[in-house]
Amino acid sequence: MPKLDDFFRTKAEPLHPRIRYWEKQLESPDTTAFLEFHQPKGMFGQEKPEMYLHFSKGGKEDRPEPVFWDDDLNTGLIRLKVKSVTTDQEANRFALGLRAAMRKAESEFGDGYFNAVLVEFIKESDLTKYDKIKEIIPYTYANKPFQEGKAYDRYSMCRDLIDGAISGRANELTTNLGYAKEDAKGILVSALAQYLDDRFSISARREFGML
Repeated sequence: MPKLDDFFRTKAEPLHPRIRYWEKQLESPDTTAFLEFHQPKGMFGQEKPEMYLHFSKGGKEDRPEPVFWDDDLNTGLIRLKVKSVTTDQEANRFALGLRAAMRKAESEFGDGYFNAVLVEFIKESDLTKYDKIKEIIPYTYANKPFQEGKAYDRYSMCRDLIDGAISGRANELTTNLGYAKEDAKGILVSALAQYLDDRFSISARREFGML
């Protein structure tokens, strides 16, 4: 039975039990893993995505257990260097990773202001030269964000958080998952396009004849 003193002996917050279990499995010789991603389409749009982690030991694959998408579990798998089964799946995964990473700025500055800064940030970058984002941008409606002109005003802080969210995912692709930079660029661009599509309901509006 745990005692109060036991909690003070723990130096860091422990990993999720699933991450500890998966990490232990990957420590076994000749064991590899890859992630499969599913997001079923329901009557009222996309349902909650699911993660399937496939383990293979000595060439023999275990039956995967479905787990509902969880941002912390995904972060743990990235730290364990577990890639998705395809680059398309990786883009789906990182679109959700961007959604989680952007949540801090969205929460702090509110939907409207965050959208305004996000759209301006994308338009001022060279991201618009990539076809997948070029096709999305005309439908990302947002007002021009107010700028106070101070070094650390809400505009500059919001931009920094957006920059950090995208940079963090780029680093995960190259450093943690080991993708070549050009491959990582393609995945990140696709992920950003999916994130923007979802955030501004572009595909949904197109499906209902609103675009």
